[in-house]
Amino acid sequence: MDEHPAATRSRPRRRGAGKLAAAGLFLTAVVWQHVEATRLGYRVERSRKQISTLRCAQGALQIELEDLRSPSNLSTQAHSRLGMVLVSPASLRRLDDDTMTAQARPGLLRRFLSRTRRAWQDNKTAGLSTPRAAA
Repeated sequence: MDEHPAATRSRPRRRGAGKLAAAGLFLTAVVWQHVEATRLGYRVERSRKQISTLRCAQGALQIELEDLRSPSNLSTQAHSRLGMVLVSPASLRRLDDDTMTAQARPGLLRRFLSRTRRAWQDNKTAGLSTPRAAA
């Protein structure tokens, strides 16, 4: 026989070492997969908590928006911030097409713009930022 007795013994050892290395790699892959699945689970849970927190904040902001848009709040803000006041119905005039002539319309607009411009300039020189309605 040409084969040496030591050579025949090393083949099963090599096969055994190869099988052991393959088993080690497989075990490492399984453990790594388990670790990654655990990390992913923690991430998912964190994302769920964040979604819940953001939904609560969105609900609170929606309530605040509805409160700011309420007619009572708008009325209060118009009076306190902008100086707007309610006008009595007796002071209102209705301008119908038959009472106004075609020449009166541009004049009315021109008068309104000039008065607004003057009021703005007067308030600017007085140090006010917006024109205030007379109470």
